[in-house]
Amino acid sequence: MSATELNTTLDHLFRHEYAKIVSLLASKFSTELIDQIEDAVQESLLKAAKLWSMQPMPDNPSAWLYRVASNHLIDQLRRNQKSTTLDHWKGDANFEEISTEDEQLIDGQLRMIFACCHPSMKLQEQLMLSLKLLCGLSVKEIARALLKNEEATKKAITRAKQKFKTEVGELVVPSGDALKERLESVLQVIYLLFNEGYKATEGDQLMRQDLCEEAIRLAFILTNEKACETSELYSLIAMMLFKAARFPARIDVEGRLVTLELQDRKLYREDYMQWGWKFLHESSKSESSSIYQLEAAIASYYTVAPSYEKTNWKQILRLYDTLARLKPSPVVKMSRLFVLSKVEGAAKALQQMDLLEADLPNQQSFLALKAYLYAQLEDFENAISHIEKAIDQADNKTERRFLEERLLSWKKR
Repeated sequence: MSATELNTTLDHLFRHEYAKIVSLLASKFSTELIDQIEDAVQESLLKAAKLWSMQPMPDNPSAWLYRVASNHLIDQLRRNQKSTTLDHWKGDANFEEISTEDEQLIDGQLRMIFACCHPSMKLQEQLMLSLKLLCGLSVKEIARALLKNEEATKKAITRAKQKFKTEVGELVVPSGDALKERLESVLQVIYLLFNEGYKATEGDQLMRQDLCEEAIRLAFILTNEKACETSELYSLIAMMLFKAARFPARIDVEGRLVTLELQDRKLYREDYMQWGWKFLHESSKSESSSIYQLEAAIASYYTVAPSYEKTNWKQILRLYDTLARLKPSPVVKMSRLFVLSKVEGAAKALQQMDLLEADLPNQQSFLALKAYLYAQLEDFENAISHIEKAIDQADNKTERRFLEERLLSWKKR
C-alpha cells in the first residue's frame, strides 16, 4: 500500500471509527475522562500510521484501533492512579465481535449524541462539541466550518468540554419531556452539520460530503430510539437524502460547479430518492407540518422533477410562503425570492430583494442572486457590479471560480 493510499485509508477510518470508539470508551469509563479518551484514540491512529506503513494492515483495523486506544487509556489511568475510575470499568468490550449494527455500539453513540447536546451548553457549544466528538473534526476544521477564529474556537471547545465533564455525568438517553427538549437541539445540530457539508463555506471543494454523510449517519442512529422517531426526524432525514441524491451531478469532471439547470439528472441517486420518499411519507402521518417537513418537500420537488423546465415552481413557491411564515430567516426569504423570479419574473423578485438588504449586507449569496436577477432582465451593468462584489466575499474556491466564469460571460455581452 502506497503512502497516499495509506493516508486515505487512515483518514477514512478516522472519520468513521472515531465517534464509535470515543462513544464506547466514554460509556465504559466516564465523561470526566473525555480529554484522555480523545488522546487515546489519537494515539491509536498514530501507531497505526507507523505500523501499517511497514507491515500489512490487520484484517479488522477498527478492532485494532479500539484495542490500542482502550489499552493506552487504561495504562494512563493506572499511571495516574485513577483507581476509582478503573473500579467502575465494566470490562473491555471485544470490538472484533461488534459490527456497525451492534446494539452496544449504536447505544453508545446514541447516548453520546444527546450528551453533546446537553442543555447546560449553548447551541454553538453543542455544535462545536458534536463536530469534535461525533465527527472527529480538528479545531481548525471546526473554526473554518463555523467561520470562527481558530483560537476563539479552541477556547469555546475547551469550555464546552468542561461543561461536558462536570454537567453531563453518566451517558444516558433522556426520557419524557427532557428527551423532547433535547431532541430539538440534536436535530438542529445535525441540520447545521449537513448544511455546512452541502455548501462548504471555505476551502477548495464546493461540498464536504464526509460531513453530509456523517449528518445522515447520526440521524439514522436516532431511529434506533423509539422516542426519537418523530415527524421532525423523518422529515430531516428525507430532506438530507433528497439533497444528497444530487451530489454526483453538482460538480463536473473538472471540479466546476454545475447549477441545477445544467445538472445531468441521470446521475442522481435513485436509491437516495426512494429512501427520501419513504421517510417523507412517514413524516406526513403527523397532523401538523414542521419546518423540516416543508424543507424536505421543497428538496423533493427540486430533485424528482424530470427536467429543470418541468420543475413545479408554483408549488415550491407555495411551500416557501409557508416556510417563511414559520421560519422568517433572511436565508429562507432569499431562497424564496429565487423561486418567485421563476413564477412572477425577475423584476418582481428584485423589488422584494430591497427589503432584505439590511439583513444581508454584502452577503455573498445575496449579491450573487441579485446579480443573476439583473442578468435575467439583461441589465448587465448592474449584474456585473453585484457579481464583482459577490466574488470579493467568496471564500469557497469552487464557488469563486463559478462566479468569475459567469462574470466573464456577462462582460462579453
